[in-house]
Amino acid sequence: MESNNLILIRPTTNTDQNFIQKEMKKWWGDEMVIIRGEKYYPADYEGFIAEHKGETTGLILLRFEKNLCEILSLTTSSVTASSGKMLVNAAIENARETGAQRLIVVTTNDNIGALRFYQQLGFRISAWRKGAVEQSRKIKPTIPLEGNYHIPIRDEIELELNL
Repeated sequence: MESNNLILIRPTTNTDQNFIQKEMKKWWGDEMVIIRGEKYYPADYEGFIAEHKGETTGLILLRFEKNLCEILSLTTSSVTASSGKMLVNAAIENARETGAQRLIVVTTNDNIGALRFYQQLGFRISAWRKGAVEQSRKIKPTIPLEGNYHIPIRDEIELELNL
């Protein structure tokens, strides 16, 4: 897959399952995420891994549906700033190869970093689901009430990139 001199991007394999499950628990507190009121287990999906000097530094997991590709999870360590962008570029390339016409990602209203990151990559806000996270807590009560910068987590924001 894509690589610069320091970072290798490769497809996930069955041998990555342990890392993927740990990554889900580390970042999302669980192996399950709730998006649009539906349960997803990102570890059940394929994606790409970023490696830097033999260490795994990032992960992106993708869900395909008809002409749509959705980023279910993107996680990166702070070791390599460019691995997130490289993982999204791998997802874009993969989505185009499979015939997807749109790439979407859902985040929460407190995730200012993700909103900035995706918009810098050309994504546009396509939906704002007010109160969606409050509904998601009925399914997954462990979702925190407060997030980044002490912002109450309430809404889902969907961003899309036309391919």
